[in-house]
Amino acid sequence: MTIFWCEDSLDGILTGIYDAWDSRLGHGNVKLKTDEQDTLELFCDYRQVKTDTVKAEKVLRTIRERLGEEAFEAVCYAAACTDSGRADAIYRVVVLGLHMKDGRRVMNCLQNPDVSLVMSLRIKAWHEAHRYMGFVRFEELENGVLYSAIEPAYAVLPLMAPHFADRFRQENWVIHDKHRGVMAVHPKGSLWVLADARELNTDYLGHPTEREQEFRELWKSFCKSIAIEERRNPRCQQGLLPLRFRGCMTEFREEG
Repeated sequence: MTIFWCEDSLDGILTGIYDAWDSRLGHGNVKLKTDEQDTLELFCDYRQVKTDTVKAEKVLRTIRERLGEEAFEAVCYAAACTDSGRADAIYRVVVLGLHMKDGRRVMNCLQNPDVSLVMSLRIKAWHEAHRYMGFVRFEELENGVLYSAIEPAYAVLPLMAPHFADRFRQENWVIHDKHRGVMAVHPKGSLWVLADARELNTDYLGHPTEREQEFRELWKSFCKSIAIEERRNPRCQQGLLPLRFRGCMTEFREEG
């Protein structure tokens, strides 16, 4: 067995799929992994995969053309999760689809454990991204940039960014994934890009505009005014808005 060790990212997994297929070792003799903490297996040959965006783009284009939009979306969302078996499952799904007469039906094969896992992970990532689309709170900094920090359980930032790029086309904004050290940057009237958060100038983050501070207080006042104390139900509230989302939300932030 030859194990291709990929970077823990969508591009890394797609590059691993390209290299595993191109190795001609036989699909039953290869496996993909991303978890560096995983225990090494005996009698296996390990190959480190160097992430290549060109290879990743080729694989993604093939998935879209041969397997269809549903498989394309499922692969992108599943890759955002943290399951240690997702890389190999995605590889098996791609292999299965490319060997079917109609590859666009591959995601209907839910009796296949790899397809079932990919679909399950897709649902988890979709729910995480969908929630953050509603829970993201932007604040206006003195330099005019709208900034938001998030701490998602999965790497859903690239899945969320197109949503905000479509709605805030004429704004300069940044969404910062603090867990993974990456950020989505959108210049006004242009395309968004994914960047290393180490390039973020943190000097600006503690300096919101006066108007921003006024709107913060207005928003908190609004949330208090519509609340009915007699109907306060923390357990129900946590079901709709879990505690892990609140650290980056304006209405739950305690001002120092």
